[in-house]
Amino acid sequence: MTTNKNKSFSSIVSVDPITLNSYEYFKNEIKINKLEKSKKDSFNISYIPSKDIITATVSMSRNIPESDLKDAIEIKAYDELGLDSAINYSIIHLETETNDTKNRIFNIFAINSELINERLSPIKKYTKYIDYATGAPFLIKSLYKKALIETEGIDCFIYFQKEDAFLAIYNQGEYIYSKSLHYSLAQINEKFCELIGERIDEKDFGNLLTSEGFKGSSPEYQQHLMKLFGEIFLYINDVLVYAKRSYSLESIDKLYIGSEIGDLLGIEEYAQSYLGLKSHTFNFSVAINSKEWYIDQIELLMILTAQLYFDEKDDDLNFSPFRRPPPLSKRPAGKLISALAASVILSAAYPSYQIGYSYFLQIKLKKQTAIFKNLHKKTTAIKNELSVLKQRKTKIDKLLKKESDKFEFRKKLLAQIYAKKITYPMKATLLANFFRISNKYKSKIDNVEYKDNEFIFDIQNRSDKKITEFIKNLTALNRYNINTQKIEKVDKKHKYISKITIGLTNEQF
Repeated sequence: MTTNKNKSFSSIVSVDPITLNSYEYFKNEIKINKLEKSKKDSFNISYIPSKDIITATVSMSRNIPESDLKDAIEIKAYDELGLDSAINYSIIHLETETNDTKNRIFNIFAINSELINERLSPIKKYTKYIDYATGAPFLIKSLYKKALIETEGIDCFIYFQKEDAFLAIYNQGEYIYSKSLHYSLAQINEKFCELIGERIDEKDFGNLLTSEGFKGSSPEYQQHLMKLFGEIFLYINDVLVYAKRSYSLESIDKLYIGSEIGDLLGIEEYAQSYLGLKSHTFNFSVAINSKEWYIDQIELLMILTAQLYFDEKDDDLNFSPFRRPPPLSKRPAGKLISALAASVILSAAYPSYQIGYSYFLQIKLKKQTAIFKNLHKKTTAIKNELSVLKQRKTKIDKLLKKESDKFEFRKKLLAQIYAKKITYPMKATLLANFFRISNKYKSKIDNVEYKDNEFIFDIQNRSDKKITEFIKNLTALNRYNINTQKIEKVDKKHKYISKITIGLTNEQF
């Protein structure tokens, strides 16, 4: 079995605080447990009915230090919930996510400490310890942690018990809201008896709801059940409307309905008609034999919660005042005894320890001295070798620099020779090509300049069209960057002149 807080448990025992019904979970099987025969090393878990828990949502300034937060929340809880200051309450809180940058939002839960003792004392009489006890709506968290329900969306849970009923809402697997409902199975039975004018045993009424439901053989029973559950679901709808408005919930994605006695036949039609939601069965299996007979789902949720408690060791929602004490070694008295025993042992062993430790140090010193001498000898040899290598490196670096200088000189010389052999004939070829084209259009080139990869021509012709055609011919080659500002007419000589710039690219050399 898994361990918790350094204690090993042989099994998990769940106990209903109202009926004292109990189950034992061991090696993935569940069976009915007799409290009077409970094992001492079992992990005992119970719950607090939802009707015993007073809940509210409060906001606290983010400026409150963490060290003062718990006290500040408890003070506000007494104020917000109208608690009697003369009564001692167990108050716990859960923080919820919010976009408020100034305040933090907390769900607070308060239970009369005397009421907790009253609820759990009958169990303690048999088990001595109750390792964990939390509110019934909080047990649902285990369904998400154990991946029995997906954490996506907003889920609503409605569960009817004999002495209580509650509604709980979870968003993305996190607790949002819960409320005790006014319609426990006992109260529903009482109202039904009033409507039909006769007394029906609770067990027979439970069989009616689970075996015949709202389509029973008796028209009178069917009519009164429809009226009664119509009233119940109108009330539940009001609760949901309040919760969605208070917590800014757009909609409920999934609805789970269950009861202590099993599935209530036909209940899904009321969920669809009054709540507009398709309901899912609140029935989960946690043991290989749990499908053999119906088990109150709260019992199964307690088993799942106990398994999580082994892993997370989280007491934030644990209301039990009868927790198992830690091992002696963890208690103050145990620590004192351990310290005294250690002191006696140390004081008796100290002289022997000093003699033995001194001898040990002498042996260790002799060994380390021998190692040091050997390492020192090797280090000296390495340093000498490094000195010789350093001198060789200096000579090689000088020789390398001398040869590198020669290489760079020859490299630059070859580049200059190449430029003269390749670039100059190429320029001559280009000029010859330009003269050939100018002759074609009977144009005369008066002057030629070359600078910055550009040829600058002064050209003349008796026709400005010939000059234009010359320029178009060069442009059509798509090899040069041609630029001319204007073509001017010289009146005295009846000629046209223009200055043409022909840009060359590096690829043309």
